[in-house]
Amino acid sequence: MFGNNIYQKENPALVGGSRQQVYEQLWEADTEKRKRTRRRGSVVALLVGYLFGVLVGGLAFYWAIGFAVAFLAYDGVRFLRTRAASRVWRYGEDGSMGTSRALRLLEIAGRGRFAVLHRRAIPGHGIVSHLVASPGRLWLVQNVVHAPDLDVTAVRGRLFYGKDSQSRLVEGWEAMARKVSEALSQEMDLPVKASVVVAVHGGRAGRSRMTAGGVVLMRSWRVPLWIRARAGDGAASPQEIALTAQRLFGPGKAL
Repeated sequence: MFGNNIYQKENPALVGGSRQQVYEQLWEADTEKRKRTRRRGSVVALLVGYLFGVLVGGLAFYWAIGFAVAFLAYDGVRFLRTRAASRVWRYGEDGSMGTSRALRLLEIAGRGRFAVLHRRAIPGHGIVSHLVASPGRLWLVQNVVHAPDLDVTAVRGRLFYGKDSQSRLVEGWEAMARKVSEALSQEMDLPVKASVVVAVHGGRAGRSRMTAGGVVLMRSWRVPLWIRARAGDGAASPQEIALTAQRLFGPGKAL
């Protein structure tokens, strides 16, 4: 196709027949249904607003308009949130770009209390999306992307994607954190605790924050707030931890 870079790998999410393309086709097919629902909701809001105005004793017309506008605003926000929540998955991205921006703001606002690295290779465990160093601690931030209709839940400390248990995945994250902690502590001769935080993109999360074993999962925009609230104090500075991690764990292969 003209305009394509022959050296650039084709994004499977944008190829016809992919789950993302089928989702978009179904979304377009539901356009008229959403419009009918919006019109009916507006009419109901007008009637409810008018009756409310009559009951409170005046300006019923303005109450009706106010209720209708409020409904349309609510419907618009819901529409935008739905599209925004599925954007990363729909475009076949891995979520690292948005999380990187959020962590960059954390690094700037932290004024030296945080240092961030991206895409580092942990021997035996693959690539970790982001490393965030704080005093005496290192946070391993992983991005996971799910289809909009997938339920992501944690039940009694166990992680589920739909009905499938993800115990092995959680155990792998925990093992990676232990390895990183041991490697840093040995190299620096100071205690450095490593923890895994998973930034969840898309899916239907059961709660705003979930815990499975020693792993915490949450929406990407919450990750900087979570880390900042638990920065703590330690003998090793963020800059020392980041430099050591940069030396021990090489850069991951570019996407």
